[in-house]
Order: sequence, then C-alpha cells, then structure tokens
Amino acid sequence: MKKMYLLFLFSFLFVSSIRPQENLLPEGVSFSNQMKYSLDTKKDLEIFEDWLNLDYRKGIFSAGLRLETYQPNDPNPSISRNKDRFSDINYKYLRFDLEGANSNFSITAGNYYALFGRGLTLKSYEDRNVRIDNNLLGMKLEGNYKDLYFKALSGMPANFADVRENILHGADLEFRGLKYLTTGMSFVSNLPPNGKSRDMLAAFRAAPRFDNFDMYFEGGARFNKDIKDAALQDVPIAGRAVYANLNYYLGALSISTEYKLYDNFGLRTSDLSTDYNTPPSLRKDYAYILPNRHPSALNADNEQGAQVELTYGMSEKTFINLNYAKTASLSSRSLYQRSRNLNLPVQDLLDEVWFQVNHELNDKFHLAAGLGYKKELATNTESFTPIFDIKYFIDDYNAVRGIFEHQQTTDNLTSEKYFDDVLLLEYTNSPDLSISLVSEMLTTEPLPGNRVRRMWNFIQFGYQLAEHTDLSVLIGSRQAGNICIGGVCRYEPEFRGIEIRMQNRLY
Repeated sequence: MKKMYLLFLFSFLFVSSIRPQENLLPEGVSFSNQMKYSLDTKKDLEIFEDWLNLDYRKGIFSAGLRLETYQPNDPNPSISRNKDRFSDINYKYLRFDLEGANSNFSITAGNYYALFGRGLTLKSYEDRNVRIDNNLLGMKLEGNYKDLYFKALSGMPANFADVRENILHGADLEFRGLKYLTTGMSFVSNLPPNGKSRDMLAAFRAAPRFDNFDMYFEGGARFNKDIKDAALQDVPIAGRAVYANLNYYLGALSISTEYKLYDNFGLRTSDLSTDYNTPPSLRKDYAYILPNRHPSALNADNEQGAQVELTYGMSEKTFINLNYAKTASLSSRSLYQRSRNLNLPVQDLLDEVWFQVNHELNDKFHLAAGLGYKKELATNTESFTPIFDIKYFIDDYNAVRGIFEHQQTTDNLTSEKYFDDVLLLEYTNSPDLSISLVSEMLTTEPLPGNRVRRMWNFIQFGYQLAEHTDLSVLIGSRQAGNICIGGVCRYEPEFRGIEIRMQNRLY
C-alpha cells in the first residue's frame, strides 16, 4: 500500500503544480492518464490499475500508445484475464489522414476500434466501467468520396487469455447523398484458428426521414457451413437479426419505438469469450443505484422484444418520461434452438417499466420522482422501486441534493421478500468540488419472523483541479451490485475500505 500511496501522492503533486494556461508538452502531443487504487480492508485485497495514453499529431500523421498497468490486478476473471501482475503497451497505432476537395481518406495500422451501423455486425469499443475492450490489431481503412462513406479492416481480437488467434475481416459502405434517406451495408468474416468453418455476417440498413419522423432499419444474416450442415440443412442461413427504430416528434412530445430479433447472431472468438458484435439491447440504463441491482445482460443469440419511450414537456418547468421494455427468448422453431437441438418454450427474460417526472418548483428547487418495475429471469426476481430526488441551488455555484431510493423485491423461487433503501446527500461547488454521503440498508427475512438488517455507508469526495485533473476518493463500505451499460453488465463485489480514482489530461 505504501508504494501505491507514494505514486498517487507524486502524481497529484505534479499535476497540482501545473497552471491551467501552462502547456508542458510539445506541440501536437497530448497525454491522459486514468488511475484506480483500492484497498479492501476486510478482505485485505489491494488493487491497482492504470491506463496511460500518449498521442502525437503533426500534419497528416498521428500516432499513439496506451500503457496498461495492473499491479496487482483485479482478481475478477472477466478483468484479470488470468494475469496477476501486468504492465505492457497493449494499444498502439499509426494513422495517416489525407484530405481532398471531394474526399477524405485515413489508414490506421496497429490497434483500433470500429463500428458498423449500430453494432449489429461489428462493434469494437472500450468501456472501462464494464471492462470492455475488444480492440482489433491489424489495419483499418476509412474515408469518403463525396457522399459515399467506406470502411475496410482486417484485424485480430484478444480472447479470454489475451491471445490473438482469430482473424476478422470487415467492410462497410454507406451512401448519404439523398436528402431523406441514408443507406448502408456491411460484411464481417471471422476465421477461427482451429480449422472450423468461418463465421460470416452480412447486413443492410436504411435510415429514412421525413416530416416529424425518422426511422432506422437494419437486417442481417449469418452464414456458417458447420452449423448449417449439422442442424440447419433446410435453410440457407445459420442466424438472422432485425433491428428497427421509429422516432416521432411533435412540439414538446417525442416518442421512440424499437424492435429487435436476434436469432443465433452472436459473433465471438473461438473460445466464446470476446464478442465482436453488440446490437442494440433495448434495455434502459439508469442513473440511480437500485434499478441496476437486477441486471439482464444482452444475448445476441436468443432474444426478441421491443421498447417504447415517451418524453413530454408539459411546460417549461415540467416534463415526464415513460419507458417500457420487454425481452423474451425465441421459440423452439428458432435457428438458435434448432442448431443446439433444444425444444424450450418462450420465456419472458425481462419486463421493465420506468416513469419519471421532473419539475422546477422555482429557481432554487428542482424536483424529480421516479417509479420503476422490473421482472427479470436471470435472478428470477420482481421489484418495485420508487425514487425521490430534490436539488436546492444555494447560488450560481453551490447546491445541495438529496436522493431517496426504496426497492421492494420478491424472489420468485423462494417467495422471500426483501427491502433495500438508499439515501444520498450531496453538496457541490460547481465545477470544482463535490461531497457525497451514501447510506444503504438491506432488510431481509430469510425465515418468517427472523428479520435481518445490513448497513453500508461511504463518503465520497470529488475534486477538479483546473481543467486537467479529476480526483475521487471513496471511504467506507459499498453494497455489491451490477454496472450495466447497453446490455453489457459487470458484477461489482461488496467493498469495505478506501478507493481512489484520478484522471489527468494535458494537451
């Protein structure tokens, strides 16, 4: 712990000495660093993680690298990748950008990320909150000629053991020359290392817009000779996917509707540990704590469902938001079940409703109230969650906020009912300082008449130094829970101790 404390102290003192107007780096050089240190005093578990990025740009040339350090690493297998101590340059690239009168062109060699459409066929990205980093190592070309935009790539993703064995090729074309319509198509091919048949995904998309409507449609097919020959001889494809979105706007009213059908459409490394594609999940991401306690992770092989969201501004000071989403598994006639020789009934995987009202009582008081309902199969629970949120502005810079969350949950397997309460009190001095006190109480009754209560409490300090450093310190205990973003979830275990996060950036 002493070494980590000294490193943190040195970094903080160094960046604290930099004035906002100073630039210590040569022209074209940018630097960013994200550090996380935690010590769980109950488990005697120490974790240090650091991501240091250094980028350089001059004219048409740019280059960069990222040094990743874990000493020791988080023991969670989804994070550690079987490495206890690790420090290496895990991301590096060279890029050339060329611009013409009617065209732009860039070539990237090294590590890169890529997105085709809305991720139906390919979504290579990083999100450290859920520990997703499925970057590709290889080469990527992208650019446009007038209204025709293109991407072409070849690269290798890392699997669970951080070994790059699979080879992925992809191409994407999009035409934006029509006033009311954008169209595109994409193709991705994965070549496994073990002699098995390659996986191929192909998709077409269209985004028409007119008057108060805009729409998006994308449909795709999966081709795999091994799967087809083994169980799907009577159909030409091994998987299929459809995603559609319709938005309507009329004054203060907006309505968004989405539909999905993902049937045997997941594209992964040969050890099934890394996803190449992450289609839209049609799940709501919550800004509060308790609604995320019962996660439902996206399954690109076996889902169908819809989501509807309505937002309405009743006045300049009041607006409401209503969201409903339903996800179910596929029937026994699906390609997914047939390819695995299953005969299972359709099951509801997720039903969720969220209603929220925001109201500005006056210039000082802002109020919000929400009510959520969720029933999901992964933990076989049903929950109701009312939330009250009040914020008082002392002046233009200082504010206090209080949030109360209550959740009543029923375990459908045991019929046990339990209650969870979270109280958050926060003071902010914008944009520099925030202090939050969070208290949580869980009330369970494992046996009739035997009521058990557990408490977690922590205080968190946030401080922004000029425009280049963000510091966060958490001290206390925190309940176990899930972090979910876009249908991708990560379990965060219970924690008791101190946690320090710091982000630095210099340009």
